[in-house]
Amino acid sequence: MKEFLKNPHKSIFEHKICIKNARLKEKIRAMTIQYNQSYGLNETRMGIDMAIQTKSYLKLAPYAMDELFKLGALNDPLWNKSTHGQGETLDFNLYEWAFPPCLGPKPHGFVSEASRAKGVIPMATSDFVEALFNADRWRDMFGGMIGRCTTKVISNGARGSRNGALLLMRAEIQVISSFVPVRVLNFIRYVNKHSEGLWVVVDYSVDFGTDKRLTRRCPSGCILQAMPNGFTKVTWIEHTEYDEQLIHENYRGLIRSGVGFGAQRWVSALLGQCKCIAPNLFESTTRCLRSLAQRMRRMFCATVCLTGWERWNLVENVPGRPRIMARMYSDFQGVSGVVMSATHSVWIAANHRHLFEMMLIKDLRSVWDVLCHTIATRDMYSFPLSQDEANFNYVSILDSNTLQAGVNQPLKVLQEASSDTTGSLIVYAIVDTPTIALVMHGGDSSRVGLLPIGLSIVPYHGESGESGSMVTVGFHRLLRNQVISNITVENINTLNRLVAQTVRGLKMLVDPLNEEGM
Repeated sequence: MKEFLKNPHKSIFEHKICIKNARLKEKIRAMTIQYNQSYGLNETRMGIDMAIQTKSYLKLAPYAMDELFKLGALNDPLWNKSTHGQGETLDFNLYEWAFPPCLGPKPHGFVSEASRAKGVIPMATSDFVEALFNADRWRDMFGGMIGRCTTKVISNGARGSRNGALLLMRAEIQVISSFVPVRVLNFIRYVNKHSEGLWVVVDYSVDFGTDKRLTRRCPSGCILQAMPNGFTKVTWIEHTEYDEQLIHENYRGLIRSGVGFGAQRWVSALLGQCKCIAPNLFESTTRCLRSLAQRMRRMFCATVCLTGWERWNLVENVPGRPRIMARMYSDFQGVSGVVMSATHSVWIAANHRHLFEMMLIKDLRSVWDVLCHTIATRDMYSFPLSQDEANFNYVSILDSNTLQAGVNQPLKVLQEASSDTTGSLIVYAIVDTPTIALVMHGGDSSRVGLLPIGLSIVPYHGESGESGSMVTVGFHRLLRNQVISNITVENINTLNRLVAQTVRGLKMLVDPLNEEGM
């Protein structure tokens, strides 16, 4: 290992790396000159401070790129097979000995987490690079992982391609639980075409320690190799340093293992969204329902994690009980009032995939689904978002013979259910029949009012390994024509009862003799 990394005379591969690094640094120098000329980094345009800041970002790029590429190329003993499912974990003793700290010493009291995972996605490499450069597409590709995301373009790349592109990004990265603080990151994303068909996209934190950011992203990202069939082989590396004391003790093992924020979760999320059925089968009906389901999932995740653009008011947050929040609400149909939300996480004595599969059994839905079990009794329409056998991901319209008050038509339930090695998610919402019909015929899904209900299930990692699951339950409830100041104790108790009944039902699902509550 030492000879490979330190002595250029011992390895042809190392010679190539040195040559490529020199070329990369020259590209950075040329890009800096081009950027200064094109965008006028002077007092009359962006100011001296911005010019200095931008050049400091550029200066780190080749070192971050070099580290990421080496981490992608090296194998055992630097990387070891993960004991928590798929993927690999980094040997930090070897890493710290072999690599100088790209971003400086690790902050005092922080712990490190680094993992690597691989996959093949049915997307051209150039298209994937474009998606990583677009904040909205990037967020949608990794459903449930990213909250708010904004970008500032420093460079669009050279000669009509993304080679040399540089973005300043701010993003909220989340695990779907109120027990895990959202990681708010400011980072640079740098894109480099390493050779024909080989791209490297590296992220690294900047402005760390400001604005209460307590996570630092060391060089992370992906190495993309074009394949002859038009697909892309992805090697994903995720390396962060963070303050573990801010995380609830029931989730520390999950985060430390890399399952929460690590490379395997990024790759699994990517496979779940990108391994879709053939485009010619992705008809307008399916496309519109998928868009509505994406918005529903995003709303649920944003409520649990308090990310996104909505601003919530805290109503109640008592240890051991659901967190109750409220905000004002109005939709395109003229409905207005207050939306209340309840979120709670609890341990369940069942493997996350087993619990997920039991929840999908229609005859057992009445055990755990407090509000919709009489509606969601059969599949009216269902389609997969993934063809990957390890990643279950379906959008469904469920119905029954239950009638909506005053309307001679049954209600529907829109549901998205997904599962992979890192966890499972079920999100659903009641939608009236005319609205679903409108969406299925190409109507604007962005105007549909939704009040999502959901359950996020992740493996629980204790001292003795994986044992059971941590389940996060989330509800929305609308109080029509009300204001936040009029919320009553009974309103709060109603949400607490909904959560308690759901938790009790989940425990009975895995153990029919269990009659405990939260």
